Amino acid sequence: MARPRKPTKVLDARGAFKKDPQRKRSGEPEVKNPLGAVPTRLGKMEVKAWHEIVANAPLGVLTEADRHSVEMAARMMAAAWEDFEGMTDGRLTRLMATLGTFGMNPSDRAKLSIEKAPDASPYDTLDE
Repeated sequence: MARPRKPTKVLDARGAFKKDPQRKRSGEPEVKNPLGAVPTRLGKMEVKAWHEIVANAPLGVLTEADRHSVEMAARMMAAAWEDFEGMTDGRLTRLMATLGTFGMNPSDRAKLSIEKAPDASPYDTLDE
């Protein structure tokens, strides 16, 4: 099985195109919309799980394109809370892998590259 492609932004942040700028890919989709509100179809425990996942995810990671993944993770997390002993190893592994894609464990968080907004300048508040 072939290794999945790394996003161009990650490769660029690592300096991969300094040596070979012609290898830079263009046209990768970019999602700018935020995650949005909790889906109304989720149950009470699943809504709590959604909020916990969103609150604990690194800033700038979750977007509108991740809604379905967050929903599935919230459903699995709620199921684990309700009956942890009844969760199969496969479902627990899937939950941990999904949370890892959101950067919610140390090793996966280290792989993230999120563009930060520039810090505000102390001169921004001065009257002209």
